[in-house]
Amino acid sequence: MLRFLLGIALLLASPAIAAPTNEDSIATARAAVADMERLARTSEEKALAQRDHLLVEKAASLVAERAAALQQGKQLQETQMSFNMQYLQLQTQMQNENRSYTAVSNIMKTKHDTVKNSISNVR
Repeated sequence: MLRFLLGIALLLASPAIAAPTNEDSIATARAAVADMERLARTSEEKALAQRDHLLVEKAASLVAERAAALQQGKQLQETQMSFNMQYLQLQTQMQNENRSYTAVSNIMKTKHDTVKNSISNVR
C-alpha cells in the first residue's frame, strides 16, 4: 500500500515536461496495484484494489492526455512561427515593391516637370 501511495505521489508531483518520470511512476503504481490485487483476500480488500486499479489507469490516461496536449501546443507554436516567418517575408516584399514604386514615381515626376518647364520656356 505504501508503494502504491508513493507511486501516485510521484506521478502527481512530477512536472509536465518529465514524461519518462511519469511513465516510470505509472509503471510503479501499476506494479503496486497488481501486488495489492494479488494479495487481496477479503471482498473489501479486492474492492479497494479494484478502485486503486481504476485510479491508476485514470492517472495514466491523464498523463497521456497531458503529453498529447503538450505535443499539440508544440505543433501549434511551430505553425505560428511558420506563419510569422511568412508574414515577415510578405512585409519585406511589400516594402521592396513600395521602394520601387516610389523610385519610379519620383523619376516620372521629374521627367514630367522637366518637359513642363521646357514647354513653358518655349512659350
